[in-house]
Amino acid sequence: MDDDIHLSDAGRRRIAERAAAFARLDLAKAWRTLGVEGDCPATFEADLAEAMSFYSPGPDQKVSLDAKTRTPIYRKLEKTIASLQDQLDEMHDHIVWEIDAASTGVEPEDFEATLPEDYEGLSFGGYHIHLLIDRLATFSDILDEARRVHDKPKGKPKQNETLSDTIKELGYVFKKYTGQEPMTGYRFDDWNGIDDAQVYHGPFFDLLHLVFWSMYGQENPTSHVLGDTARRAFNLRK
Repeated sequence: MDDDIHLSDAGRRRIAERAAAFARLDLAKAWRTLGVEGDCPATFEADLAEAMSFYSPGPDQKVSLDAKTRTPIYRKLEKTIASLQDQLDEMHDHIVWEIDAASTGVEPEDFEATLPEDYEGLSFGGYHIHLLIDRLATFSDILDEARRVHDKPKGKPKQNETLSDTIKELGYVFKKYTGQEPMTGYRFDDWNGIDDAQVYHGPFFDLLHLVFWSMYGQENPTSHVLGDTARRAFNLRK
């Protein structure tokens, strides 16, 4: 089943709008703002597209699935996680025994012949323990990503939390290709007094202004908003 079938009309419209906005971005020019030698790699486009995939100007519009569709999905996930916790609690003593005894001598027939290549050399019990570890590690990666992207809010909700999250994602892209921290060596300069001028400067801010202003137009968001949000996102301002 196509995942798009669950999207609301507004969700489909936002996805189309983001795709059209990204098409306006000059990728070669964005690459040059990094100051990195060589041609723009194909991965750079994919990384930028992913970083901008949830951003929409104005109030937060992260949700693409309507509440009626999302609620049973979350309830099913919560029920599954609770069931997994119960099963792990019940299995604890047996898992400890598997680790201590390694199930030597109790493997089923043809066990070694059917053992996946990645698990060659393991006993029957060892195989199942490592399989469980690998699957839980995947789940742990999902949790780590969720914690990184969805911090618990402090104080009043942000006007546009997606802007802060998107700037963080662009920061990861910037560091991936330059090896530098995004906010290293930035400066603030509004000496010319022009409201719509770029007042925050530095390689990372050059990238931010080019990406946002190419996709959504000059001053959307303003340079002041980009700078203040970036400073908060990277813990340089309260």
